[in-house]
Amino acid sequence: MSDPSPLPPGEPWPEELRVQDSGAQFKVTFDDGVVGSISAERLREASPSADKSRNPPPPGQPLAIIEVEQMGNYAVRIGFNDGHSTGIYTWRLLRSLTTH
Repeated sequence: MSDPSPLPPGEPWPEELRVQDSGAQFKVTFDDGVVGSISAERLREASPSADKSRNPPPPGQPLAIIEVEQMGNYAVRIGFNDGHSTGIYTWRLLRSLTTH
């Protein structure tokens, strides 16, 4: 059986994705032992979505991750409390954001 991963053989694969700190952080643990955390702000700024329009989060609240949905075997869609939810974050993009 072939590997369903879109990544070339040997590239790190996420083992765990976790929203932390009331949506302020997104923690990614890769199968090679690398663990990284990305702020909601950084994720929102790095959104690969064509629609990067930005509304403020609800009054008195900081930007936060409110939804994470796996998209096949290659990415997750992340929703934010400012209404943005169209960015598809590939495993490769998440790896880059956690290590740079």
